[in-house]
Amino acid sequence: TVVGAVLAVVLISGSLYAGAVEDEKGITLGIKLLGSSLNLDDEDDTFIEDNGGGLQLDFGYRFNPVFALELALGGAGHETEIPGIDAFFGMGQILAYYRLLPDGAFRPYIKGGFGGYSLEIKENSESIRMEGGGFVFGGGFKYFFTEHAAIGLDLTHNIINYNKGKLKSGEFSVETDIDENGSQTSLGLSFSYSF
Repeated sequence: TVVGAVLAVVLISGSLYAGAVEDEKGITLGIKLLGSSLNLDDEDDTFIEDNGGGLQLDFGYRFNPVFALELALGGAGHETEIPGIDAFFGMGQILAYYRLLPDGAFRPYIKGGFGGYSLEIKENSESIRMEGGGFVFGGGFKYFFTEHAAIGLDLTHNIINYNKGKLKSGEFSVETDIDENGSQTSLGLSFSYSF
């Protein structure tokens, strides 16, 4: 397949850079293709399909070879059991990374932080939106196939408390306080470049 061929080329070229180390400090930019698994505690919302897909952009800064901070912005679309109604999950996260093997081409890491989240269910000009905050943790690895470019695999779990609800219909909108718990897990295939 195409994905297999790309991975083979990356791994072969990566062997040329196995000893390369990115700069100790600097900026990292990345993009992730996400597989999203969504869970709400309220059984009334089970018409939203658990599995979806999306995209995430990452903006990071490395303070040293081991520790980095990152701002992540992304989202995923989820189908529903009702034709014409779509659901979209959005997130913004601030994450701390700890890299376990910072000197080689293969670099596993663990991460944790907090985020802001939204879940919107929309049909034409009508929508219901829930917003809230939560905690995030996960891990993964990056594989550097050049001195600055890497591919990776990332698993992230978000624990969310939705505390604000907004109903919108045309020009009319109303907000209310809610208390809805949920979670979201994503598996991401990433590409990143370090400056």
